Amino acid sequence: MRLFRLHSVPDPQGSAMRIVLLILAWWGVMGAAHAQGAAALRNCLAPREMQEIVSANGVVAPASAVLAAQRQVPNADVVRANLCRSDNALVYVIMALRKDGRVVQVMIDAPSGRIRSVR
Repeated sequence: MRLFRLHSVPDPQGSAMRIVLLILAWWGVMGAAHAQGAAALRNCLAPREMQEIVSANGVVAPASAVLAAQRQVPNADVVRANLCRSDNALVYVIMALRKDGRVVQVMIDAPSGRIRSVR
């Protein structure tokens, strides 16, 4: 004898819980990103500066850098991408959130598009 029927019923509490969990994950990502990438993110360029450098063909396009980071950290969501100065060189610092909640920082050499580090 079956007491419960198996069927899908909209669960408004489940949706609310998902939103709360996403907000908490976002806060965690921002805190972890700040802690992990504080040194690299200290010398980041303003959006207008970044546009000028990209349009002058001095560096690879931001979309190319994000795609390279996604190849290094599959199944992760990119939450932040900045163009920064590091050791007299331009690098993209890209933060990605893995499905397990861990934050991964990918540094990409901006002129060449090559991966410098993943941590």
